Amino acid sequence: MKGNDLDQFIDDLYSMGGPEKEFIYKGNSYFLESANIGNNTIEMVVFQCFGKGEYIFRCTGKDFAECARQFEKARIFDGKTIYEVENEIEVVYG
Repeated sequence: MKGNDLDQFIDDLYSMGGPEKEFIYKGNSYFLESANIGNNTIEMVVFQCFGKGEYIFRCTGKDFAECARQFEKARIFDGKTIYEVENEIEVVYG
């Protein structure tokens, strides 16, 4: 991972749901953000910053850790997890 350390990237998700992160994977930009949407509920999303800007990941959970765990397991990068493609990711913000 360029622009960030993978361990720090994941630790940020567990501790504060982000902060917001913009990253590039295979030449395309993505944005990750988390928010407290009320009633002790957190939402974490990753969306494309190109095309229709569709979500490639969306989690609604009781805390940041629940969503971070789901993100770690999500096969949203061409059927692979972030751990399998981390050397192809460049973090440009966050």
